[in-house]
Amino acid sequence: MVSPIAPQVLRGVRIVDLTWMLASAGTTVILASLGAEVIRIEWPGHLDFTRRQLQAKPKPPPLGPVKEIAAPKSMQGVAEANLSGLFSDRNAGKLGVTLNMRHPEGVALFKRLVTISDIVIEGFRPQAMRGWGLDYETLKAIKPDIIYLQMAGFGATGPYSRFASYGPTAQVMSGIGAITGLPEPHPPTMWNHSYMDVTPPFYGAMALMAALYYRNRTGQGQYIDQGQYEPGLFLSGTAVLDYSANGRRSRRAGNRSPFIDAAPHGIYRCAGDDSWIAIAVFDDKQWRALCGEMGNPAWASDSRFATLAARVQNQDALDAHVEDWTRDQERYVLMYRLQRAGIAAGAVQSPGDKFERDPQLKARGFFVDLPHSRLGTWPHTRHFTPRLTRTPAYPGGITQRGAPCVGEDNDYVYKTLLGLSAEQVADYETRGII
Repeated sequence: MVSPIAPQVLRGVRIVDLTWMLASAGTTVILASLGAEVIRIEWPGHLDFTRRQLQAKPKPPPLGPVKEIAAPKSMQGVAEANLSGLFSDRNAGKLGVTLNMRHPEGVALFKRLVTISDIVIEGFRPQAMRGWGLDYETLKAIKPDIIYLQMAGFGATGPYSRFASYGPTAQVMSGIGAITGLPEPHPPTMWNHSYMDVTPPFYGAMALMAALYYRNRTGQGQYIDQGQYEPGLFLSGTAVLDYSANGRRSRRAGNRSPFIDAAPHGIYRCAGDDSWIAIAVFDDKQWRALCGEMGNPAWASDSRFATLAARVQNQDALDAHVEDWTRDQERYVLMYRLQRAGIAAGAVQSPGDKFERDPQLKARGFFVDLPHSRLGTWPHTRHFTPRLTRTPAYPGGITQRGAPCVGEDNDYVYKTLLGLSAEQVADYETRGII
């Protein structure tokens, strides 16, 4: 444990974290970056799936010796599970403990932890915590002002509530896939990234902040039901609104402008392997500027391209001409050149480009190097991007590090916070409770 680099808005707030995968874990990583003490509970026999993803090669030097957690025979490889870059990024700034929630004494320890905490958050199916005897009503009885956030895929009510769900499942159910892709007869396509693992955390964090504000005014906690499904509807633009108000079915537009006339409007190949640029021209002034940058080629005076309406009607031919020109251009050079001419243009960036080449992200400090006990020092993303002048957020939170290794903070939580003796902790470990 180290002191935060500056006062943080959630300093003193303690969260018991039973999150799973990405959406619910994303909620607590936001609050950790705002200074909350987040205690993430795991069990070596059933570790988070993201601990198996994107394993990175460790870099020296580590933070220091870490007490290894012995895994049962059914779950070997805990050491390797500490090397996940994805898990570290989504769990930076949190404390990590192991606790067997299927053992009665493990449940008792969990309840003791709840009594000294402000928030409980979990990302299981709605019936899971009830099966352990740890639903909101039970926890409220032992901590009346507890705030409980449940982040099941489809929420805690309704006909889908008992279904298991991951981000991509909620994504297609929300209708995003139906409006994404090239125009018919091409099939719809998924967004490449699981946005339903990215969007709900902000709703979850906002709900918890509101509940904390309410509790501070009234002394009363509350239960919060947050799913992944509904937030996806807000990413479908006007499609749902248009159908509910006008009965009008949305159509996939690919890279074409679906509502405002624009041409050219698309993604065009540039020089290099898998190198592209986005260009959008909305009026004749911008079109003349683009023609000037292209050297006023003869084809640009074709009557098919004389007006915006004509260009919209002949976009296939227009796109072919524009790409004949862009395919010999370096995308970043061309981007800045077109922007100086008043034309909307942007280089299509890979993840590597965003990290290595994007000057805006570098200037804004989007990537922050954090130490990790096994990985060494690695860059992490800012999950909370607003800049608060008096209480700045920091990706490493109160720990100023990446994610915890499995059980890394057992001694602090069980001995310091719960007051267990070394002998008691050793006994719990021997009996497979922590």
